[in-house]
Amino acid sequence: MEITIANLSEEDRRKLEYIQQKTDRDLQSAISASIDAYYQKLHEVSDPLSRLKQSPLIASFQGDPNLAEKSEEIFRSLMSDER
Repeated sequence: MEITIANLSEEDRRKLEYIQQKTDRDLQSAISASIDAYYQKLHEVSDPLSRLKQSPLIASFQGDPNLAEKSEEIFRSLMSDER
């Protein structure tokens, strides 16, 4: 398959040039790397727990590890402490 740059929009050409400049790659390897990255993203495990574990949100805060299970108990405790 032959890729003709003329088929790309002006915006896509600018993006491709930017990728080439930042990665110091020629046209073919820049396109190949971009396709590979997108392909890998599409083939990631669709398991929600796996995706959650890879999320930057995990371990973002410190708190009771059973917060979801004990939320009502914790809330009542906090409310009674404020009085």
